[in-house]
Amino acid sequence: MRLAAIILIAVIMLPFAANGAEDNITLQGKVATLSGEPVANAEIYIYSTKNSRRPADFISPKTGDSGVYRLILPKASYWAVARVKKGERFGPLQPGDRHSGEPIKIEPDAESTISQDFSVADMQELAQSRLKGREELVEISGILSRSSKPLAGYYVFAKADRIIVTNPDYFSAWTDASGRYNIKLPPGRYFLGAAALFPPQGKSTELREVELLAGKLPVAINLQLPVE
Repeated sequence: MRLAAIILIAVIMLPFAANGAEDNITLQGKVATLSGEPVANAEIYIYSTKNSRRPADFISPKTGDSGVYRLILPKASYWAVARVKKGERFGPLQPGDRHSGEPIKIEPDAESTISQDFSVADMQELAQSRLKGREELVEISGILSRSSKPLAGYYVFAKADRIIVTNPDYFSAWTDASGRYNIKLPPGRYFLGAAALFPPQGKSTELREVELLAGKLPVAINLQLPVE
């Protein structure tokens, strides 16, 4: 009688176990540098919406030396980014951190396993890669300062509008102790700003409008941030 009861419970539980497996997906892949080298200590941040400026809904274990990751998720649509953070696990990117850029949409299909690779880079590498292949660029450089003192650990960004709600369209590398920055842009109209955290936090009115014409020589623009 006892054995029959155990068998009956097992038979009842089987459909539930099967359904649970069907409701999950496995996301796996490799995190590498722009040149294809595997990246250790990278994490995949998973979001239920495209907004990645908030705590992630899921985070993968850190990659090993092979750069390979794998995590099981409830079956749904997601947006994913890869990050390698040297400091705090959460919060905006800081100097030394690497990331994969804009979130990539993960859309489940009939397959239970989805493969998605990521390339991560620091800000300077990302800025250079985004401009690769563009023949005509206008260079802007200058000193970033506050109260006439150069600012280190900041970057200059350029956007097509004044509202900062997404990652900047273009950005420089982090400034050093001299506060000097350099950014190359296609001809067009932009709003320049600067920030210490990536992406910039919230809205900003301290933006400088510039218009860059094709064939123009390098432009020198010193940016003065307001006193905090």
